[in-house]
Amino acid sequence: MKAEALQKILEDPTLSKASREKLSALHDLISAKEFSDLLDKEGNQYVEFVQEGGGVWGSALVGYLYALEIFGIRFLKVAGTSAGAINTMLIAACRTKEETKSETIRDILFNWSFADFMDGKPYIRTTIHSMLNNRNFIRNNAIIAGVIMLILVIMPFAIPSETTLRAKLLFLVPIIPILIAMICLMKLYNDLKKANSGLNPGNTFLNQMEAVLDGFGIKTVAELNEKFVQKGKNLNLDYRYGNEMQYYDMAVESIGEIYTNNKEHIDEIRYRIFYEGTINNDYYKQDPFYLLQSEYVVITTDINAKIKVELPTMANLYWSEEELKHISPAEFVRASMSVPFFFEPFQKPIDRNDDSVKYAWKFWMNTKPEDINPAGVFIDGGSISNFPIDLFHSADIFYPRTPLFGVQLTSDSDLLSEKGKTSEEILKSPFSFGGNIISTLKGFNDKTFLTKHTFYHLFSIQTVNCGTSSWLNFFMKRNEKEELFNRGFSAALDFLHQFDWQKYKCERMMLSMKEKKILKEEDTKTVG
Repeated sequence: MKAEALQKILEDPTLSKASREKLSALHDLISAKEFSDLLDKEGNQYVEFVQEGGGVWGSALVGYLYALEIFGIRFLKVAGTSAGAINTMLIAACRTKEETKSETIRDILFNWSFADFMDGKPYIRTTIHSMLNNRNFIRNNAIIAGVIMLILVIMPFAIPSETTLRAKLLFLVPIIPILIAMICLMKLYNDLKKANSGLNPGNTFLNQMEAVLDGFGIKTVAELNEKFVQKGKNLNLDYRYGNEMQYYDMAVESIGEIYTNNKEHIDEIRYRIFYEGTINNDYYKQDPFYLLQSEYVVITTDINAKIKVELPTMANLYWSEEELKHISPAEFVRASMSVPFFFEPFQKPIDRNDDSVKYAWKFWMNTKPEDINPAGVFIDGGSISNFPIDLFHSADIFYPRTPLFGVQLTSDSDLLSEKGKTSEEILKSPFSFGGNIISTLKGFNDKTFLTKHTFYHLFSIQTVNCGTSSWLNFFMKRNEKEELFNRGFSAALDFLHQFDWQKYKCERMMLSMKEKKILKEEDTKTVG
């Protein structure tokens, strides 16, 4: 990074004093590092990037993105859920792939009033505001209600009654607050029923997201796909060491080095077959960009089909090809961020007579035309996959050209809850037992993948601690957004500082060889 560019960044008022100091201390070390073998004409390095969902914690993701971009990192593939889906969509739609995007995205998020997204009934907004601004709201109100009920129950015994009628009336007094509570609960239930089981319609968010994308000149999914999704040489990228046979030669050499260094752990027959296939791979000999593709993926959950949905990859399950030429990709994001009960599920009627829809249901679900669902009902993608890093994992990797980066979001309370518990703590009550079951099932897909592929924990993923902030704090002020931004920025600097591209490539190749059973997993000194 040039000195004048660094000075300009250090003058950014959004950055905290701690962020500026860390950037000043680390910028020379980070600037000298390699992060990828794919570069554009400006020398920017390209990576794959996955962002975890986290409600209004999206500002932390933008801070992370900002740090990556100032060191010349750009994005070949992007994916995310919920808040990660918002960032993913904005990265894909904003400017060209060579240009920085984080400052534009930061301005959008900082100018958004998240409270406006709560477009349900006024009492809902007021109640949520009270709950977020008073962490003991439920407990305090429960105590107040209990005290009132106790007083009302004692009243008939403490107050003298001169007549039988008066005594009966006094004994009926405690029923009044119970009736009031029942009426309130019935109103809430009826409101949820009328509003498709969501406190907020989510229309305000959808409209604002559409407006932002319109500002980028993106009105339809087809337009975004045409802009961002490119393949092979059409990406206009260069391989770091040359665009002829250098990529192929380095792959063969690296595979040979892994064999030499781990010979006692190699299955010779499997290795011979694998090596011969590598030597005879004419595709990569002739084109170092073979099978290379840029893409964006937004994750949601269809509770009708009961599946994790990747958009736009699986979009034809719900939208015909003709519809994709007319609808905004903002609908994908709206589907991804539909927090159950907080927002109404996003619904999409399905045209079961359309050929592209019928083909998709046959391809993805092996479903006959007459059995295609009449509609998709989408809730937050985080209910199944909040951190979809498995999307860009390939067991059949030839030789790494780009790394896979991932950023996860947590908080002080999350870190505390993740600490090991005794069985007595888990089984303390039916509520604690049920809560542990739900937290285990949530995001089970991601946890299973990362347990089997510890490589990504060691080399790809950084976690941002969002402190005491609540991921549902839709009343977040600008200074709170800036704090999250700086937390993300600082975490990204830490990650870039420790990242080792050469070691990443070696370990990633070893992981691929383990998945092919070439390396004996049980005694190989490497990660899964």
